[in-house]
Amino acid sequence: MLRGLASQLRGTFTTTPEALDSASDIRNRPAAVVRPQDVEDVITVVRFCREHGIPVAARDQGQSQVAEGIALELSGLAAVHELEEDRVTVGAGILWSAVLDHTLPHRRTPPVLTDHLGLSVGGTLSTGGVGGSTFRYGLQIDNTYEVQVVTGEGELLTCSRWRNRDLFGAVLGGLGQSGLIVRATVRLVPAPSHVRVYTLPYANLADQLSDHLAVANNRGADHITGLALPGAGSQCNYHLQMVSYVTVERPADDRVLSGLNFQPGRDAAVDSTYRDWLLRTGSQPDKLAVRRRDVVVPASETQAFATEVMAEVSPAEVDHRFPVVLYALDRRKLTLPLFRVPDQEDTCFLLRIPQLSNS
Repeated sequence: MLRGLASQLRGTFTTTPEALDSASDIRNRPAAVVRPQDVEDVITVVRFCREHGIPVAARDQGQSQVAEGIALELSGLAAVHELEEDRVTVGAGILWSAVLDHTLPHRRTPPVLTDHLGLSVGGTLSTGGVGGSTFRYGLQIDNTYEVQVVTGEGELLTCSRWRNRDLFGAVLGGLGQSGLIVRATVRLVPAPSHVRVYTLPYANLADQLSDHLAVANNRGADHITGLALPGAGSQCNYHLQMVSYVTVERPADDRVLSGLNFQPGRDAAVDSTYRDWLLRTGSQPDKLAVRRRDVVVPASETQAFATEVMAEVSPAEVDHRFPVVLYALDRRKLTLPLFRVPDQEDTCFLLRIPQLSNS
């Protein structure tokens, strides 16, 4: 049956063990991997799978999670279709690192970027897209103007906050359940040429969280993340990474750090180009850390919850490349329905707990 699909495609259709292994996890192994050449191929696959009752799912750089179905590898949809001062329109399969290759020469950048830029636009928009500037701008989906979607019926629709609004809210952060994103128009803002990066160590989680909230609510940092790693014995190592964009002149360190409760003498401040800092984790995702758990907790409950988490993780589960990461979220900046957060407080934290695939 599937061979009949292969003959209808301009892209590639693969059933080799190597291709299926790369798109599998322990429980979910696809029957075939398709790399569409264009949107018409995506429509063909979806209509074929609907007619024959075959599951289909888009595959990012991680795992496709589709058992005995079609894993759609959308890397063929990687074109930049239009670049304007305040927005860029791209294919869903393009990596964020490649988006920046086009926007940074024009001194423009998406306001929110994930820590790993070797992820596709369609992949992160399907999950939400959290980054260290989310406290200020919301998620990547909150900074998306328009998407083209192939629905489960195989229909190509354009949607935005003003056009097919219900579908817009269902596909952004919708994990591909209501349709496959094939093109997106995302917001751009001015990009700095350089940044000042502060790495601040803390004696305990309470001080780190207090400063994280203070910086997110009251200070001029442009990016902030909390980092937690198991240390010696029962100890944990806690850090904040704060980034200030350099515009006219470098920010004064004493002003930026005044009133914060980090451990003096172990802090560091370095200058970097904006591009080099964005690529600090590389342009491709590390295949060791393709699984993760994201948990959103009200700010008032974060210390107790994170303490419990850190008591359970070990260096066998996380390492210095993939710490437990904390992102501050402002509920008022989250504008789409499917990325759900607790509603009893305006501020909450997302804890990202990596699970190494070889653990």
